Amino acid sequence: MVKQKMKKSVLSLAVIAALGFTSTSYAGTVTTKTDTNITLYGFTQMYFDWYNNQSFLGTSASKEYSGGKLNIPAQTSFGSTANYTRLGFNLDNKAEGIKGLIEGDFKGGGANIGTDGNGNFRLRRAFFVKEFCQEGCNYTPWLLVGQENNPGNFDVYSLNGLNNTAGTDLTKKIPQVAFGVKLDLGAAKLNPYITFEDIQGYVTSKVSQRASMPGIGIKVPVEFETGLGSPAKFYAQFQWQQTKQTYNNSDNDENSYIIGTGLELPIYAFSLKGDVYYAKAFTGFGAPTDKISPPSFYLNGNSLEKVSSTGWALQAKVDFNKLAQVPISIAGGYSQIIYGNLTTLSSSDYARKAATVYANLAYNLTKSASLGLEYDRNITYYVGSKNDPNHAQYSNQVFLVGTYKF
Repeated sequence: MVKQKMKKSVLSLAVIAALGFTSTSYAGTVTTKTDTNITLYGFTQMYFDWYNNQSFLGTSASKEYSGGKLNIPAQTSFGSTANYTRLGFNLDNKAEGIKGLIEGDFKGGGANIGTDGNGNFRLRRAFFVKEFCQEGCNYTPWLLVGQENNPGNFDVYSLNGLNNTAGTDLTKKIPQVAFGVKLDLGAAKLNPYITFEDIQGYVTSKVSQRASMPGIGIKVPVEFETGLGSPAKFYAQFQWQQTKQTYNNSDNDENSYIIGTGLELPIYAFSLKGDVYYAKAFTGFGAPTDKISPPSFYLNGNSLEKVSSTGWALQAKVDFNKLAQVPISIAGGYSQIIYGNLTTLSSSDYARKAATVYANLAYNLTKSASLGLEYDRNITYYVGSKNDPNHAQYSNQVFLVGTYKF
């Protein structure tokens, strides 16, 4: 154990030195001149994926017709990647009451994830948090500045860490400035916050568009005791973005928004989870892989139309380690997204509905290392060309994932 901590300290020192810091180490951390303690964390992760009629680790089945031409369903293919391997630094300045992190993985440009190519290191999250609280207070105001999760993101029990499942949106991170207040009410803990965020990437258009101001997000997470094991978790969220859509020789202010809620209920070794959302002109949220989601805005004659989207996920998990001290867990679920108001877009090749059914098994080799096996079935309905909007396309994949956390 001591030797492992020493190795971790040496690695942290080497990385920090490479970044140009002058620092000293103790107890597995590195301290900079500004009295910020830096701790290295992350994981290595490798995927082996067998898939047919879809892309590598995808969340949508391939189209039956593309541009009016019949596609031949692909035969089973194999792909692999270790590019989701993650590296991060936790930052903690106790004297100034500031915490933060810098985190990245190898999914940047140049990565060929289907053939285990060399992916470029990219930034995932980078932010700092300042808490404003005098000793003994039961509420804690806080300020976050940087790149962090979208407030609408919700966890899935799927092991597909690259793309999750159809209709879910965990992987996107956005620049933002957020202000909130942690409230400890005893049996319940609240953390409501408002964020000014760059979410224009979720809004796509068939006409020219631009944003002149950041979007606004509001989220109210709540944890409360049920007496059935771990606390239950509930949230409600709303996000809004205004863009200028240019058509008919004029700029027009248009609104995009999303509203959603979710609940996770642990019952000793069992966990049930449900999430649902509705969005208008916000089709980038929950979009399935392969760029098949319709645009948020499009022209129907001289009229600008907005595409709606409704998504939900229902999942369950059993942790046998809590039930019988066996280091195995099983999980499964269903998620989907449905797009509405497609009208003239039916002449183009877009998804009308995308869904994923999955089941997995995870085994903890040690406290830090695990293996997982998952089966996914993707069901996708398309419009456009000769695609029958009521005829589903199906795909399947089985993948093995190995993870070591440090």
